[in-house]
Amino acid sequence: MPRILHRYILKELFQFFAVSLITFTFILLVTKVFTFTDLIINKGVAPSAIGLLILYTLPYSFVFTLPISTLLAVLLTFLRLSHDNEMTAIKASGISLYQILPPVFVLSVFAYICASYMAIYAMPMGKRAFNELVYSVARERAYAGIKPRYFNDDFKNMVLYANEVDVSGKLLRDIFISDKRDPRLSNTIIAKNGVIVSDPEKKRLALKLIDGTIHYDTQDMTGSDTIWFSTYELALDVQQLAIKENGSGIGKREMSVSQLIAKLKSFETRDMQYNLYLMELHKKFALPLSCIILGLIAVPLGMQTKISGSSGGVSFGLGIFLFYYILFATGRSFGESGAYPPALGMWIPNIIIGALTIFTMRKAVREEPIRLLSFFNRLSERLRQFGRSRDAS
Repeated sequence: MPRILHRYILKELFQFFAVSLITFTFILLVTKVFTFTDLIINKGVAPSAIGLLILYTLPYSFVFTLPISTLLAVLLTFLRLSHDNEMTAIKASGISLYQILPPVFVLSVFAYICASYMAIYAMPMGKRAFNELVYSVARERAYAGIKPRYFNDDFKNMVLYANEVDVSGKLLRDIFISDKRDPRLSNTIIAKNGVIVSDPEKKRLALKLIDGTIHYDTQDMTGSDTIWFSTYELALDVQQLAIKENGSGIGKREMSVSQLIAKLKSFETRDMQYNLYLMELHKKFALPLSCIILGLIAVPLGMQTKISGSSGGVSFGLGIFLFYYILFATGRSFGESGAYPPALGMWIPNIIIGALTIFTMRKAVREEPIRLLSFFNRLSERLRQFGRSRDAS
């Protein structure tokens, strides 16, 4: 009997899990649609490159969608079992709550393994590949986008004009640049020659100018100055692609666990930067573990919450995850400031939700009502009655 029941529950769990994972991952990706559409239409970026950029962002999305999908899958499954009185039949057959937990463990551990792989291995690889592709596309756009006798405004807060550009797009002659990246100054740069240089290691583009002048004007026009130079290197902002890019070395999200540990050992003082790297290390282990904790707490909540319909269950599940995320954001903020050990900030949500899981699970085993859920059930029932009365009128 338990084996048949386990297969029955496990099948339903994975159905809800798959639908939730696809839905929430798609919602996260939709937020990037407008940026990616602009890259194709206005920047001339190939759709194949956009497809790769989306692929490289998937591991980061999965780190968050796997826990919420696990929570919703378990919650919706036990809500349906309770609403259809199947839980009553299961209890009447002499099967305890602990005997029906193995399918929940299977799903939660599966999600935990997937999330751990995403956080520890796939996310750093995806972030590195993402940055390399952004840099590559930005470099090609810089080479191809600079046309002779044309005012080029692809670069952020800068307009570039060149009278002559060679076929490769790297060598420029008779250059005029209006540089407004510093809001306090308005710079006008004139140079005889220039060459675009790239630094793949630092994901950096620059324009090396030869034989020219820089004319500075203050914003209030009360001061000005002119500088002559034989060579001058002007950084080109690769954010021309409207994608946030970390242009100085390897970022925290790009680092593996071993790289993060090595970076932490290199700090001489435990300042805010040290706290950020330490929290990034612990986040790789704390977030995946939430799959198991959120999966388990959904069992008693699903059994004792009187909500009918999937929409109510989804709303309730999102509220639980929002509570978890608020704890996570609060722990991160206090950890950054050093109010308490930074590592603790990443684990506080799991500690609090874990304690609530033990409390609610014991209540469910003893079939004792959870006061907060009882209040929520009464409020939900009154709202349903109010809605029915309005429909009748």
